[in-house]
Amino acid sequence: MLTSIFCGMVIPRFMQEAPKPASDSDADKIKNDAAINDTRKLGPAFASGSLFAFGLIISGMVKSSKIYGFLNFKGFADRSWDGTLMFVMGGGLVVSMASYQFVKGFGLVDNSRALTCPLALKKSTGKFSVPTNKIIDANLVFGSAIFGFGWGIGGLCPGPAIANATVGYPHVLFRWWPAFFVGSFLGQKLKDLIAKKK
Repeated sequence: MLTSIFCGMVIPRFMQEAPKPASDSDADKIKNDAAINDTRKLGPAFASGSLFAFGLIISGMVKSSKIYGFLNFKGFADRSWDGTLMFVMGGGLVVSMASYQFVKGFGLVDNSRALTCPLALKKSTGKFSVPTNKIIDANLVFGSAIFGFGWGIGGLCPGPAIANATVGYPHVLFRWWPAFFVGSFLGQKLKDLIAKKK
C-alpha cells in the first residue's frame, strides 16, 4: 500500500517533460528525449522492484530453507521436498509470457496494436530491452552452472539477497554481498581475458 501511495505521488513528476533544448535540431531533440526517458524509467523501476521484493517476502522466497528444500531431491522419498519455488517461477513465466503478447514482434499472434516501446517512454529513443541472442554456447552453459552452484550453496540469488540486505541480515550484508561483488569482478576479468584471446 505504501508503494502505491509513493508511486501515485512520485510517478506523475517523472512523467513531466524536461525543458526543451534551445536548438530544434534532430540530434538535440533525440538527446533531450533520451534524458527524459532516463528520468521516466525511475518510477516504473521503483514500482516493479518494490512489487518484486514484496512478493518474495510474502511467498517466503527470501528464506534459504526454501531453496534448500527445492534442491533437496532426497525429499521426494520422505515427502519433505518443497516445490513452492516452482509457483514463483511459474508466476513470473505466466506474467512475462502474457506481457510479451503486447510487444511488437514477440507475440504469438500478429497484433496491430502491439507496443514498440514502453508506455511511459518517448518513442524516439524508447525501446523494450528484449534479449535476442539465441546462441547456446560454452559461456552460457558454464556461467549458468556456476550461478546455479553458487545459488545452491548460498541459498540466495540476488533478488532475495537485496530484500534481506534492506532489513539488515548480517550474514547477507557482510558475507553474501561481498562474495557476490568479488565473484562479479572475477567473472568480468575472466570474460575480458577470454575476449582478448579470441
